[in-house]
Amino acid sequence: MKSVLDPTFRYTPSIHTDLRKTFARLKREAARQAPQRDEPRSSANNIAVLFAEQKLAHK
Repeated sequence: MKSVLDPTFRYTPSIHTDLRKTFARLKREAARQAPQRDEPRSSANNIAVLFAEQKLAHK
C-alpha cells in the first residue's frame, strides 16, 4: 500500500472511482495469488464453535 507521503501517490476523488471495477480487480489479483488446490473446498470442514463461557465448552 502506498503512503500519502510517497511521491508517486496520486489522490483520486471517490466520485472518479468505480467500486465494481475495483473489487473485480482485487478479486482477480487474489485469485492469481491464491495457491491452486486440487480438492474442492467443503464448508463442512470449516466449522468453528465459539463459547462465551468456558463451562459451556465442556458440555
